[in-house]
Amino acid sequence: MTKDIDLKRSKSDDGDLASKPRLLLGDQVRSNSTGPFRSNSLDRFLRRAEKVWAVSTIEKKDVESQKPILESNQGPEGEEEEKKVGDLVQVGQHNYFIVDIFEKEIMELGDKVDLNFKTFNNFEVVDGGAPLDHHFYKYRCCYSSCFCFCTNINVEREWVILKRQLALWEKKEVSFCVRTYTERKELMRVAATVTNGDQSHMLFFFDIRFPKKYPYQAPSFFYHPYGLPLSNLGTKKKLRPQLRYNVLDVFLHIEEIVMMNTNKSYLQMVDMLKQRPMGFEDFVKGHFRKKGAFILRTMMDEMDLEKESDKNMFLKTYIAFEDNKAYCEHLLNSDLKEELKKFREKESSLCEHSRFNDNQETTRHQNSWTKFSFL
Repeated sequence: MTKDIDLKRSKSDDGDLASKPRLLLGDQVRSNSTGPFRSNSLDRFLRRAEKVWAVSTIEKKDVESQKPILESNQGPEGEEEEKKVGDLVQVGQHNYFIVDIFEKEIMELGDKVDLNFKTFNNFEVVDGGAPLDHHFYKYRCCYSSCFCFCTNINVEREWVILKRQLALWEKKEVSFCVRTYTERKELMRVAATVTNGDQSHMLFFFDIRFPKKYPYQAPSFFYHPYGLPLSNLGTKKKLRPQLRYNVLDVFLHIEEIVMMNTNKSYLQMVDMLKQRPMGFEDFVKGHFRKKGAFILRTMMDEMDLEKESDKNMFLKTYIAFEDNKAYCEHLLNSDLKEELKKFREKESSLCEHSRFNDNQETTRHQNSWTKFSFL
């Protein structure tokens, strides 16, 4: 049986950058205690907590499938065991996953995207082949087999080094999330995130192919532009020639490219949300849920919302982030809310008009084919 838990709200002192809390107090809350039961750091976290939506995308059968897990958390005498990350709990009429637990008292709740984003490893070897949208998917050095054995030993040796180094990179200016594949070990997909500076909300995706002669031959790179290529400084930056390459040099090269890039487009983020790279779907959605309010605030500071073009770009980005379940409503004043309502009505009207024209065109072609068949 799922257990109802009351939502614990807290006041925010962080202005627009703070959003509604998604933290719950478990049974361990000592409501009758005379002294404080939470640390100051935990109180600060409460004030900075973000909004998380209910699991509206979960089918009823998915919820039913979680019941054995929930029931298994009960002790031999019917007492509920301690909750853990990934468990499903019920709050009112909604079901949530436990995304994180703080000091055994406070639970961060969310849906499957929040859980997958929170638990997304910075390095993982995926069982099976590479995704079909990988730029080098069709490039093989071993055409006689469905597996590539040429680079397995050389690349696999460096996986341990790379995994250890990625944890240290999280504390630097650029962090990485990497996926490689058991059946295509010569391929990698890399997501690079700038952790500070003007580009702290941007995502960069690279596909990498290690050649047959690696480490004596440099690997190949492909950047996913999403309508916006890297700046000239980034594209002209080449991997320094070496007698012997290693995987850390490859990632240092990507870090330099990302930090030198000066191109930025908010429409690129919208396109990335629509066409997420395979294997990173929830990572992209989770990233823009987390950064959505910050990105929109930056747009409001950089743009002249009195200009029609800037206003339309802002509203389009806002709708994309809101559809992605980022909490952004607190950024809008009454005038922007009215403009958003008009923009939605305009977009809906255009969609209806386009759908009507498509139906008319289909009917015209069908009538022409009918006349032709009776000639």
